[in-house]
Amino acid sequence: DVKFNFDSCYGPKVGQETIYKADVRPLVETVFSGMSATVFCYGVTGAGKTHTIQGSETDPGIIPRALEQIFMHKKRDAYDYDVRVSYYEIYKEAVFDLFKPRDSSGSSGLPIREDANRKIFVAGLSEKRISSYEHFDSLYQKACGNRRTASTKLNNHSSRSHAILTVQVQWKDDIGSGKTWCGRLHLIDLAGSEDNRRTENGKDRMAESSAINRSLFVLGQVVEALNTGASRIPYRDSKMTRILQDSLGGDSLGMMIVNVSPGEAFLQDTHNTLNFATKSREVVNKPVAHEVVEQRWTAADRLQHHRGMGRPTRSAVVATASGAAGAAKRRRSDDMDVSETDESPASGGQRPGHAAQINGSRRRISPAGSQERSSDNGLRRPPPPPQQADFVQKVVSAKFHEVEQKSETASNEIMERVMRIEKQLSNKQLDSSAVIDLFTPATKLKTSRGWLKHARELEQKGDLERALAHYEEAHKYAPELNKLEAHIVKLKARIRRQKRRSSLASHGEANV
Repeated sequence: DVKFNFDSCYGPKVGQETIYKADVRPLVETVFSGMSATVFCYGVTGAGKTHTIQGSETDPGIIPRALEQIFMHKKRDAYDYDVRVSYYEIYKEAVFDLFKPRDSSGSSGLPIREDANRKIFVAGLSEKRISSYEHFDSLYQKACGNRRTASTKLNNHSSRSHAILTVQVQWKDDIGSGKTWCGRLHLIDLAGSEDNRRTENGKDRMAESSAINRSLFVLGQVVEALNTGASRIPYRDSKMTRILQDSLGGDSLGMMIVNVSPGEAFLQDTHNTLNFATKSREVVNKPVAHEVVEQRWTAADRLQHHRGMGRPTRSAVVATASGAAGAAKRRRSDDMDVSETDESPASGGQRPGHAAQINGSRRRISPAGSQERSSDNGLRRPPPPPQQADFVQKVVSAKFHEVEQKSETASNEIMERVMRIEKQLSNKQLDSSAVIDLFTPATKLKTSRGWLKHARELEQKGDLERALAHYEEAHKYAPELNKLEAHIVKLKARIRRQKRRSSLASHGEANV
């Protein structure tokens, strides 16, 4: 007999409400503690993943129930919550915004980027601010129609892409600390793995199936690498694992709902699915509470403000549940307990916080990021003398001011250069000199060296006119090279003498 250990197990007659209240509801509540939470639905094609995540009109799934819970919390709480959603799919390794028409993102889809805090995001993805569940439902139903589905032998409405719904909840703690907090909820419907021998897919479905199976294979590799402590985690081998990097091995709380198909024909698929879920259960993330910190204006911010797009706010992680920065060892999920006494960053009361206390290290995590570690001996380093502390503070302040001025100067230079480039690019008729001005000094010097190399080769072969043209091109990119200018003058005189000799020789032959 083969046995698997999971937190919960439900039969086919159990409804959506039972599963949601028992397992998903506590995880959604952590969003109001500034945490990020992720719910996966994983399984073979036709196992019921989309039904679990979306549900039906009579029996709603996880997504509608989670949004209802969020707005119910918003109504009864004193804080002014800002709720935004984004919805996108990963179809054949390309990201598409489901809140927009299919053709709006092009055939290559939206690019994936990494911000200054090393957080992964989808560039150009639309975010909808929603005020009520009815507002969300109208947007969501329309977006679901944009998702790619097709009919196969095993499923009449098979999802041909991975769909990810992200809900961002942001609020300011006006009552307590005055800080702004941001929690995120990722609800993911993974496309099912397919055996093309049983689905009898055609050419188009085969291409989709290949992309789906490839991304799920990389997902398995990532989980395996996380469990074995590998030096390289292959997040970048797939768009899906790249986007879900924080959820798989970062600072997000995670839950995987495994859907299995009954019947002897799916025995091997069920066994493989349960094996993968068992490995995923061993992965332990390092949950954090996210505070939105207003950072200094960078060159990109100034340029964005100049274009009339406003200034974006970026969230910074301020609380960790991983202990010291050098602690690289992973802990099993069984070692993580729920703290019932930690206060929430929003209300100052009690929240059901997943992974707020870790057994073994006895390190308590406060929402603001302070760490309190119990100690048996109670030894502490004595504080420095007041005079020494004042001197150190002055030195640090002076050094910081110096670095700040240098950074400001560099940012202004970058902004002026970018604005000049944009102004030149707006002119449809650009001459060669205008194009050269768009290059950086390093690029100009490198290009000039390339022209010089070819010019010397032509001069050695005796092709002086072509060599002169190459030297002149090199001089355009590096006009400060005085020796090059002098060599061009000498080469022009040499060409004139050569032409005069050839002309005299031709006249002499004619006279003879």
